[in-house]
Amino acid sequence: MKPSYICIGVQKAGTMSIINYLNLNPDIFCKQGETHFFDDKNDNNITKYEKSFVSNKKIKGEKSPSYCYLRYAIDKIYKYNPNMKLIILLREPISRAYSQYTMEVNRRNGYKKKSYMDEFLKEKDIKLKDITENNDFYIVRGYYDEIIQYILSLFPKNNLYIGISEEIRENPDVEYNKIYSFLGARNIKIEQNLNTHIGNYSITIPEDLELMLYNIYKSHNEVLYKILGRKIDIWENYYDRLKSAF
Repeated sequence: MKPSYICIGVQKAGTMSIINYLNLNPDIFCKQGETHFFDDKNDNNITKYEKSFVSNKKIKGEKSPSYCYLRYAIDKIYKYNPNMKLIILLREPISRAYSQYTMEVNRRNGYKKKSYMDEFLKEKDIKLKDITENNDFYIVRGYYDEIIQYILSLFPKNNLYIGISEEIRENPDVEYNKIYSFLGARNIKIEQNLNTHIGNYSITIPEDLELMLYNIYKSHNEVLYKILGRKIDIWENYYDRLKSAF
């Protein structure tokens, strides 16, 4: 019952919904919830992990969106299966970061220990390579270029599928069938809306935080676009509006 693929992230980019769309395919099984096997340093029970993939479908996998930015988790996945297929969904990083922040505030019943700016500033100088455990980390989870570069330093390029969350939401039939093909499954017609936990992409971000995050992510996005071989038009349309307002 070994998994052959993992959706490794990113958080707040539709990884809850992808479970529904993967399980919609007659060839694919995706475990419900988040497994967190590869980011748990104390859990090394491979047998128990593999036994949890109970399905007659030929393609089995899981999703845990924290894996992508935790280098020790990527290392552990590679050690387990250097030919694992990995799916990463990217959401525009400013809105992703603030969506994660508001989720955490709501999870704590509105309690904020610090101001929103203090919460972000406390991790401004944190490096991905120095992170040793899963935590909030609002900013660094959006360093998509560094995340992908590290993954590709271990895994072959053909083993990584990079999807854009906003493009998937606009055209799920086309975009999810690309993922099906990547996994070696048949294509199907998607006529259902199976999205879950969809936040508001136009959520109001405080202007000072928005500007700070724009300046932080600008250089990272430029490198990301080189990796992808294209710009992401939906993101750039947002940035154009943002720059005109500054």
